[in-house]
Amino acid sequence: MLRRCLQRVVAALASAAGRLPRGVVLCLGRCLGFAAFTLLRVRRRVTLENLDRALQLTGPERLRLAGRVYRHLCVGALEFLQIPRLTRQRAAELLGDGVSRLEQLRADKGLLVLTAHLGQWDLLACAAAMCGVKLHVVTRSIKAGWLNDHWMAVRRRCGVDLLAAQGSGWAIRAALRQREVVALVLDQHEPGGVAVPFFGRPAWTATALARLALATGAPVVAAFLLRDGKDGFRLILSEPLRVQRTGNHRDDISVNTAGFTAVLEEQIRQAPEQWLWLHRRWKA
Repeated sequence: MLRRCLQRVVAALASAAGRLPRGVVLCLGRCLGFAAFTLLRVRRRVTLENLDRALQLTGPERLRLAGRVYRHLCVGALEFLQIPRLTRQRAAELLGDGVSRLEQLRADKGLLVLTAHLGQWDLLACAAAMCGVKLHVVTRSIKAGWLNDHWMAVRRRCGVDLLAAQGSGWAIRAALRQREVVALVLDQHEPGGVAVPFFGRPAWTATALARLALATGAPVVAAFLLRDGKDGFRLILSEPLRVQRTGNHRDDISVNTAGFTAVLEEQIRQAPEQWLWLHRRWKA
């Protein structure tokens, strides 16, 4: 009963947020970000420690960047609530020629997409699916079931096929055999993975992307939808990344996972305020 009531509350809030003008979304999101960082201090200590150890930031500079991180996340949360009102025309505007590039890249063996909790990752997936990309996203669930239900439902309604992070190996390979697109995030702590360098520190990282790339021969590209500083977004879509094959399978998994992680680090350094520094990434 409680879960159902919470679902209705979220749905009502989402409906209201979806009707807010863009300027109100930006202003309200920034205010919420200020409150979350300054007043509620949600994971504030974790964020500041991560910025210190990864970027060697201290003092006022670290506080300023942390504040921008929280503002970005809160604006992004409101933007997610507006996704149900996203039109196909607007989705096409967001992605530009990215859709045609994805279609070309997947034409032979399907396509693996490396991404992260950077920029507006959910908007990127939903926009791509709305533009006709056969997209599968490997995802985890949020512990709060009532919130997870809404999160999953919004993405599914846009046409995104959601695959569980555990036990979806056959489904992923089937999608690649159909020459479709499979996206995986590689910036979360994964105790069953390998420890690779990330901002100069070892971080346990999932090996699924490297294993799939080696086993299927599907190309791997990195994709992100970043804020451009002008109240808009820009799509970052890389050329196919190098997948190394030395003949030693275990080494190949570690080397390629490290290489993919280095790509993420480079992109995060370009827009550090847009990454999820609240996450306890370094536990190695």
